[in-house]
Amino acid sequence: MHSTFFKTLKGTFIFGFFLSVFGQQSVSHPLSSYGIGDYQLSDHGIYSAMGNVQVPFIDSSHLNFLNPASYSALSKGNTLFSLGVNQRTSFLSQGNERMVRSTGNLNHLVLGFKLKQRMGMALGITPYAAKGYSLSEKIFTGVDSLLNSYEGSGYINRVFLGYSYAPIQTKNTLLSLGANGGYLFGGLRNQRSSQLIQGTTASGGLYQEDLQISAINAEFGLAFSQKIGSRYELKLGGTYAPNMKLTGDLQSVFYSASNLNLPSSYDTLNSQQFSGHVAQGQRIAVGLMQQVYLRERSRKNKTKHPQLNVMMQYSQQSQNDYLFTGSNYDSLGSFSSNTSLYQIGIEFRPERFLYENLATLGFFDKFSYRIGGFYGQLPYFDATGSAFKAQAFTFGLGIPILAQQSLSSINFSCIVGQRGTFKTGALQETFISVQLGAVLAPAGFERWFRKRKMD
Repeated sequence: MHSTFFKTLKGTFIFGFFLSVFGQQSVSHPLSSYGIGDYQLSDHGIYSAMGNVQVPFIDSSHLNFLNPASYSALSKGNTLFSLGVNQRTSFLSQGNERMVRSTGNLNHLVLGFKLKQRMGMALGITPYAAKGYSLSEKIFTGVDSLLNSYEGSGYINRVFLGYSYAPIQTKNTLLSLGANGGYLFGGLRNQRSSQLIQGTTASGGLYQEDLQISAINAEFGLAFSQKIGSRYELKLGGTYAPNMKLTGDLQSVFYSASNLNLPSSYDTLNSQQFSGHVAQGQRIAVGLMQQVYLRERSRKNKTKHPQLNVMMQYSQQSQNDYLFTGSNYDSLGSFSSNTSLYQIGIEFRPERFLYENLATLGFFDKFSYRIGGFYGQLPYFDATGSAFKAQAFTFGLGIPILAQQSLSSINFSCIVGQRGTFKTGALQETFISVQLGAVLAPAGFERWFRKRKMD
């Protein structure tokens, strides 16, 4: 007989499948025309509300697959399933031009659980990189008027399996090491077309580049937690992804067409195939979190036990390079650069003992309140050498699902920010990004991976 949790989990997988099938393009920005596109896709319903601080967040009720060392801190018998979706609206401007784009997609499906007292494991699927842009311009050659169009689409996903082990795990101290091993797969397309504006048919030329990626990648994590007295707990975290070569196959095709809207009219003028790789730059993130158990507050025979978490993180990633001998893939590669990001976040919980004091809590005392922000440099330069930067303010809520005393929760976050060189007349994006995540866990009487005993 199916348990309630199993039915919920099965329904969520079906929901996630249809959402991914019918979802919109996950990225819509001209800068995704570079290389493998936008590979900073780690928005999360919990951590995005706190400035995208991720690596020092060690909590038994949260499945932090962004730091694999955290798996050993999961509660015994509490299998966690995490699902996330996001919606982003971008307001793009350059000079007098204005454009609004909206995108949304499923951003992760992950299952995590405690293996033994010192071991944890997780597996799932997350996005790795994506392209999504559409630009056009009209030019007059002196003889003809042409419409040049530039489009990009596609995505690379990552399936991963993670494991962590805690050589030190006591009541007051945790030291854990972990790793995620992933398989990358997917395809990206750049397309450029030129069409005669005048005439009875849309005749012109079309150039396509299709890149297929299939490769193994890995990342490593470290987590440390130390209680200091009865009211403080210091948490440190770090992740490292080494330089790796992502094997790829590139095909470029040039067509002429009597009608660009009719693929059967295409005439292949040139077709070439190249084998090569994308050299993924190393990625490092370090962070700390100070957890403070504030003094109890008593009022009208009710006592609350508030908790404050203050955290910060620094992350950087080296640029990606491309080598497909004989091709000029990513000819704008000289405009790419290393990234760096400074992040800060705050979380306030009015009551940290939810189940023990559930009957005395007010409605808003059950939530977790989160704010934060980040600022940093993106992996792009413009033609004048000016770096693209990102800055944002973040906020969100954590809403526990208290039925049957499970660790389930709904988490909402919103990012309001800007990306650009911030020069007058230059390309700039103002965006609002909303993330909604669900962490599902079995009820107290529905434990997974529990040893059964026979009388």
